[in-house]
Amino acid sequence: MQNKKTFALAAWVLLGLFLVMPVEDFLSSVILLGNSPSLESKRFLAFLVFLVLLVAAWVYGLWLIWDGTKPRWLESLQIICEHVSFSLRALLALFFILLPAILFIYTPIGLYGMGFWLQATIVLVFAFLVVVVMFPRPEMPEWLLFYATAVALGGAFVTVAGWLSRVTSYPFPLSWSEGNRLWDYSIVFASDRYLRPTITPIFTFISSGRQLMWALFFLIPNINIWGVRLLDALTWIIFPLGLGWVAVFRRNVGQPDWAWKAGFILWAFLLVSQGPIYAPLLVCAILVIVGVRLRNLALSCLLIILAAYYANLSRWTWTYAPGLWAGMLALLDEHNPGFRRNQWKTLVRPLLFGVAGYLGGQVFPQVVSLLQQTSTQAQQISLVIDPSRGVSRQPLLWDRLLPNTTYSSGILLGAAWAALPIVILLVWLVIRRVWKINLLQVLGVALPNLAFLGVGLVASTKIGGGSNLHNLDMFWIGMVMAAAWAWKEMVPKYARLGGLQFPAVVLISVALVAPALYLIQYGSPLVLPNKQEVQEAMQTLKAQVAQAQQQGEVLFLDQRQTLTFGDVQGVPLVVEYEKKYLMDQAMEGNPVYFKKFYQDLAVHRFVLIVSEPLAYKFQGKGTVFGDENDAYVKWVTGPLLCYYEPTITFANEQLQFLVPRPIPLVDAKMCPQP
Repeated sequence: MQNKKTFALAAWVLLGLFLVMPVEDFLSSVILLGNSPSLESKRFLAFLVFLVLLVAAWVYGLWLIWDGTKPRWLESLQIICEHVSFSLRALLALFFILLPAILFIYTPIGLYGMGFWLQATIVLVFAFLVVVVMFPRPEMPEWLLFYATAVALGGAFVTVAGWLSRVTSYPFPLSWSEGNRLWDYSIVFASDRYLRPTITPIFTFISSGRQLMWALFFLIPNINIWGVRLLDALTWIIFPLGLGWVAVFRRNVGQPDWAWKAGFILWAFLLVSQGPIYAPLLVCAILVIVGVRLRNLALSCLLIILAAYYANLSRWTWTYAPGLWAGMLALLDEHNPGFRRNQWKTLVRPLLFGVAGYLGGQVFPQVVSLLQQTSTQAQQISLVIDPSRGVSRQPLLWDRLLPNTTYSSGILLGAAWAALPIVILLVWLVIRRVWKINLLQVLGVALPNLAFLGVGLVASTKIGGGSNLHNLDMFWIGMVMAAAWAWKEMVPKYARLGGLQFPAVVLISVALVAPALYLIQYGSPLVLPNKQEVQEAMQTLKAQVAQAQQQGEVLFLDQRQTLTFGDVQGVPLVVEYEKKYLMDQAMEGNPVYFKKFYQDLAVHRFVLIVSEPLAYKFQGKGTVFGDENDAYVKWVTGPLLCYYEPTITFANEQLQFLVPRPIPLVDAKMCPQP
């Protein structure tokens, strides 16, 4: 009894220390709003009253724990909750779970720029209310696990709401590259939406595998921008859930197995969403899991080959992932694999799957490419990937591994927050022999995932990246797979929650809560310009383009989605010089590519250029994506403004019109020699 009291006192003191951070966030983001504290401010006086009440409540709680008696009001509250119908309590609990998502995404409260600790506290408090309503008489350790699940659900709903809030018919881009990305996707199955001066293939700056996933949306006749955004949002929701479901799928599901399965799917969704991870790689992972689970060896290898081939088409850094995943999972399926004479058969299946992944990702794409080439173009098949081009083509910004302006926590700390809970849990399960795997299987899990982690960290330092954890995508999926195979052994052993040891409950709870709290910081309302301003911008765009095309070519450097969805019609498509590709070449610093671009600018090839608002301003590392901005300013913005001048700008719609300057600027820094 004394140990419980000591534990409760320590937890209450830690809670008090924790509350300092959300209170500070609340003071700066909601009360002061950039001003200094002043007793003349009613908001500040109200905050002081709130602070006094909060401290009084904490001291009262401390006294109750020290005294060890339960107050009558608490007993009365528990009795009331127990006598309320389960349906009503469930509805109230659902309301509390949804409330953070509503506040952060769909109300002006989300615009206050609340700090992380304040947002986390809001989610934690409403999750606590959920558990109080549903389980008025808590019993440890089950209560802790239920509480962690409520927090995870709150974070999941914030994430889902964030994606769905972007489903809008707003005709202009919602992010820097969204508009031209929508144009990329349409080319495969909807190129007939454009007036093309030639029949040559349209170049798009995107891999064919990634393009295909979103290109499928355009098979729906006359799909509009609202429909594409809806389907896009669903891909970020459905495929992470699908990975979790496939990873723990079993036909015979009963009590309480369904609860464990639901909890795992929820956790997998949260972990994967931290990236976030592109759907094509999740499709590859799902194919691998299905392939490993099949008993037909030929069909298994075929699915793994297909997964690896699609991975290679989507992103070259993913080439080896399906084979390594398949080998890892097949190795975990074996009982005590090893290299001894009586164990070698246990290695056949893992090795075959690894080879299948290698053939599908490394060899098969090159064979297909050779078959499509002429004899004069033919070249030898490369047996391994040469990463030098991908690593050396553009600068690596190693400072993005540490806290920086582009990503406040830095890649290393962000990855540690996301990965350590599940890594520690898996290690604990192995040490306590809950997950019974031998040393070879431990290495089979650890080595590929360490390789994925290393590749992801290096990729995150490449200029243009490092703003989130998505480049660690192969590592996150590897963690989900390893956890799923550990889950298969853990659930039968802990069929009832009461069988869980307390350390396991704590580790599982932390693993659920950590990604949920990580994700809530990205939730905020979608703020769009008023309809009248949007209509004015679109009417101006149509008028400017119609007038210019009578005199010559119009270049949509940006805003190509207006052509895709028919907002602007009758304009011949100029494929060259798309904003994303210009940025890629600028980050590489490629003077050969830009030579023709500068020549076209100098001779005023285009009567009108549609762009985002341009400003010749170097920002440096002290701003978000400062290095990327400076590269674009040097190679694109400066030369453009030398030969073209802005006429009309709609800043909120990220729309600007540029026309040829009668006399080019004379500035040695801005203006290149064509």
